[in-house]
Amino acid sequence: MGDLASTRLTMLFSDIEGSTNLLNRLGPAYPVVLATHRRILRLAFERWRGREVGTEGDSFFVVFGSAADALAAAAEGQQALEAHRWPVGVRLRVRMGLHTGHPEPFEDNLVGLDVHLAARVSATAHGGQVVLTQATTVDTVGRLPPGTSLLHLGTHRLKDIVEPQHLCQLVVPGLPAAFPPLRSLGTSSTLPSAPGELVGRQEELALLSALLGTRDRRIVTLTGAGGSGKTRLAVAVAELLAVSVDAVHFVDLSSATEDSAAWSSLGNAMGRAGADESDILEYLHDREVLLVLDNLEQLPGSGAGLVSRLLAGTARPRILATSRRPLHIAGEQEFPVAPLSTPTTEGGRPTVAVADRADSVRLFVQQATLADPSFALTDDNVADIVAVCRRLEGLPLAIELAAARVRLLPPKALLDHLDEVLGLPLPGHPQRQQTLRATVEWGYRMVGPVEQKAFRALAAFGATGGTFEALAEVLQIGSALAVVSELLDAALIRTEDHQGGPRVRLLQPVRAVAHDLAVQAGDLDTFQRTHAQHFLALAERAGGRLKGPDAIAARAWLELEMDNLRAALDWALGPDTLDEQRIATGIRLCTALGWYWYVTGYDSESRRWLERASQAAAKQQGPQLADLLHSFALLLLQRGDNAMARNVLAKTLALWHRAHDSAGEAKALNSMGVAYRSLGDPDRARALLHRSIEIAHSIENLERQATALTNLALLEIDDGHAEAALRALAEAERIDATLGNAWGVAADRVNRVAALLSDGRTAEAVELLHDLADTVTEQGDPDLTLGVIELLAYAASTLGKHEQALRLAACADEQRTISDIPLTDLDRTFLDRQLALSREAMGDTVADQDFEGRSLTVEQALAQAATLTTA
Repeated sequence: MGDLASTRLTMLFSDIEGSTNLLNRLGPAYPVVLATHRRILRLAFERWRGREVGTEGDSFFVVFGSAADALAAAAEGQQALEAHRWPVGVRLRVRMGLHTGHPEPFEDNLVGLDVHLAARVSATAHGGQVVLTQATTVDTVGRLPPGTSLLHLGTHRLKDIVEPQHLCQLVVPGLPAAFPPLRSLGTSSTLPSAPGELVGRQEELALLSALLGTRDRRIVTLTGAGGSGKTRLAVAVAELLAVSVDAVHFVDLSSATEDSAAWSSLGNAMGRAGADESDILEYLHDREVLLVLDNLEQLPGSGAGLVSRLLAGTARPRILATSRRPLHIAGEQEFPVAPLSTPTTEGGRPTVAVADRADSVRLFVQQATLADPSFALTDDNVADIVAVCRRLEGLPLAIELAAARVRLLPPKALLDHLDEVLGLPLPGHPQRQQTLRATVEWGYRMVGPVEQKAFRALAAFGATGGTFEALAEVLQIGSALAVVSELLDAALIRTEDHQGGPRVRLLQPVRAVAHDLAVQAGDLDTFQRTHAQHFLALAERAGGRLKGPDAIAARAWLELEMDNLRAALDWALGPDTLDEQRIATGIRLCTALGWYWYVTGYDSESRRWLERASQAAAKQQGPQLADLLHSFALLLLQRGDNAMARNVLAKTLALWHRAHDSAGEAKALNSMGVAYRSLGDPDRARALLHRSIEIAHSIENLERQATALTNLALLEIDDGHAEAALRALAEAERIDATLGNAWGVAADRVNRVAALLSDGRTAEAVELLHDLADTVTEQGDPDLTLGVIELLAYAASTLGKHEQALRLAACADEQRTISDIPLTDLDRTFLDRQLALSREAMGDTVADQDFEGRSLTVEQALAQAATLTTA
């Protein structure tokens, strides 16, 4: 080191933040991570002519002949660390400190006050942060690395360093620029220590820092449900703003129920115990102070009077408040704190890489690691952890409560016992947050009896909640607007905007608490009964529009309210239900939803409900049972259970005949014709369909005539009588168009394509397919849509486009498997007869076309209609 004597050098110290915790977590894998970290930084240091003086454990001491080189090395090293793909769950962050001075050589090292100062500067930094002294700043004027800038952090006192030091931060492109206050001496803040790194909330931090960083906003209130992370976010914001104010004071008001107690807590937090309101206002008047007032909601007026007097009696202090309800005072900026993001489940099983990008999953892993240092997000547990976070809807407290039990229950078992786990007290939290129920009840007790009743009533709704009008119906009041407003202010509910109007709902974990409270109050059954009757009336109205011009709107409403319809069915057809009125409600709901289930592919779920309803209605012999059994038979036909469907339909026919219901008889005869066609008895099928048409004609029921004509046309196609089929379909389409039955028209046109293809009239079929490919998805019927794709495959095969034909057929087959909508035997025979030619033509590449086709989406397959031409 002798050649460095009296040389002006820039010294860089670095180490890994939280290296001991990282070692405990990674165990034997830690040396690999440490070695990678060293290799990355050494490349940057060497590239910028740095000289390594000392390396111990995870720390570096490197000197540079140029301050500009030192900053370039620091920036490049941090960027390379950030860009490296570390093992899942590893967040390696290195802190760096730089100072320029004249260290003294000693043996193989450097010593002196400048060396100590550089080390102290590094110790103030946070992981990922580069901090430098004024001396280094002066030496880099006009020579900063491209794209970087300096952020002044103010003057700080450092341990064992006599003179205060003005410190700056190097802001590096692509890396975080916001960090908590430096770990220096002499801070006048009274913030509680954070339990760990804040997960997510970067956008909120930036917005709140900007709001409170100006004099335009003196009061910002973080609002949200209990357990949404308001306090943690407030502390993080205060840490960021601490460098720009004289002091930050955190005031815990959770135990204060009167303003006098709140003023006392405020004085204690500022180190002025015993000061009264006037003393505190005088002390704060002209000071640049940030007050963090935590938990205002239980104070009189939710703390509005306290905060108003603070603002009116001072000129400069700013206030960041947390509360479950806004203050509603002049100048207040409300800032709702939403739950954390949850992973989407689209595209099948979630992957570790996708899940780790969701803040709720990252919080779960962080908290689980505190309970079990060996815990990690893996391919084996990722699906269960995602399911937990989604079920808890990203609510931070609920996630913390669940993750704390990973030593007791692995994620899969945790998912099965989630409600029970949320009720286990978690030491270390305030009593009101030791269980989710305690947190919810804290807010529940702060609203009036009318609002409490409304909160309990929401337990009867499904996970998607309901409209304000639906809540009013269940509560049997004229309007729910006032009660919703109060519950929203108390952060007990969420409101969401939909095309059908605003909706109110409970977070799923909160809904479980509301359910228990309704059971305790003895009004749950009343709410569920009223709820079921309300949605039954709406479902019957929508069900009656499913074959008319309003079919699309009716399907959209049923889809939106499906969670409520499930909740009503679950109440009406529960396993121990003996109440005849409840059973009747369930039967009517199943009947109203039967056609919707049939055309939209709710096969397995609808079968479960219909079986429950059939068992509950076993003693009944009236028209309602016939409607129910007919819906059940349609699903059996769709599943290919033709013999069972025939038997069920025979009972249905007898019930309608006994009730002298001619329209019902026509309906049953038509469906029996479909069953006998599938069973290979075309003569019997034809006779039944003709009889259905006769009855429908006699009672002037056009809908029944059109349906039977369509099914009669399929028999004609089977027999090779294309012209007869086309005549029947033309008449059916005319009737369906007259009735405004868009689905019926679409189904008739799909069957026309089949008739044309069977007759070798490919050009006409392709022209019709072009139109169907653009419009069929509007009907919301996956079976009909897949039928179009299969006919596209048939047409492509007849045109010699064998690769395209096999890919389209594979796409349809894959989608049928996913949706559990099998192709009927007759339709499969029709399709396979033509595709056999394509398979023979493609030879050994058939498997390749099948593989490619199964990766196509429905939209991509339908788009291929445009490429299908007969020219």
